[in-house]
Amino acid sequence: MTKKRALYLTIALAVMAILCVIGYQAKKAATATKAETTTVETTLWNPDAVSMAALKDYVNDVTNPESANFIPVEDRIVTFDLDGTLFCEKDPTYCIWQMFAKRALHDDSYTASAEIKAVAEQVEQITTDSAIPDNLERDEANAEAEAFAGMTIKEYKDYELNFLQEDATGFKNMKLADSFYQPMLQLIEYLQANDFTVYICSGTDRFWVRNAIEGKIDIPQEHVIGMDTTMVASGQGDTDGLDYVYTAEDEMIRGDTLLIKNVKMNKVFQITQEIGRQPVLAFGNSSGDASMLNFVLDENPYKSMAFLVLADDTEREYGNTEKAAKMQAMCDENGWTSISMKDDWTTIYGENVTKG
Repeated sequence: MTKKRALYLTIALAVMAILCVIGYQAKKAATATKAETTTVETTLWNPDAVSMAALKDYVNDVTNPESANFIPVEDRIVTFDLDGTLFCEKDPTYCIWQMFAKRALHDDSYTASAEIKAVAEQVEQITTDSAIPDNLERDEANAEAEAFAGMTIKEYKDYELNFLQEDATGFKNMKLADSFYQPMLQLIEYLQANDFTVYICSGTDRFWVRNAIEGKIDIPQEHVIGMDTTMVASGQGDTDGLDYVYTAEDEMIRGDTLLIKNVKMNKVFQITQEIGRQPVLAFGNSSGDASMLNFVLDENPYKSMAFLVLADDTEREYGNTEKAAKMQAMCDENGWTSISMKDDWTTIYGENVTKG
């Protein structure tokens, strides 16, 4: 072999080696998971938070195309409860319950019936430490439907947004509108950066949730599943929907009848009906979310996880350690992963917010 041919061969081999390296790096980059490359931070979680480590391990696994547990993007469905999971649950009670009580008892533009007032008075007697009577969840939902009947979608939204500008009763330096758990909002952004589709599945009124999350959680309105009441056209009166034709003069208004209180088993029903896919992740905070969490884990064709937020922080939040211990026992029994407000989060509502 001549020196010239040897030189050409050396150059050719070098070029081939470079191309192989480039090809390998390109393949590696193509198969790298979003979890490995995402720039979304989880800085509001303690570095040693076991729950976040478990979630990141899960996401890293199921978004890796070379993993046996890979989940296609279209099936990366995650459902979140709202109150107590993403949003303050006790201030001193559910925010929408407080809005209902204000409407029924303190709104001069509305005259509530004696029955509605009686339910609202029960709501106002609730404190952060008191148990909710067994009958009240159903009674409040029915009374709430009646209290806001006749409002257009815009009127209801304006009423709610005005209410949410009030100070949070149990906290200093926080409006009701800002009562979101900051670490959980960061968690949602992390999942969305990894191509998970987020739904909120709440016992709170569907339209109320849609309004409350504007500017806080970036999901389409149709990804909110909540309590539903009837809706009718403004000119419909008592005419059945099968016999009435919507006109240009009509507006959609809230009816006075509860259709479904979206808690417990009803969450599974609503998810099945509205999403049409079994979620692979679910986040809740109470026994009212147990059905949703178990549904996600039950015979899922994909690797799945369920998380439960424990209200165990008594310094920054109105936590209840006894209840949190019971919830932890449920996690252990059902295979859910617990999230500790006290141990896992560096903040809840922001450093300037304190109990008061």
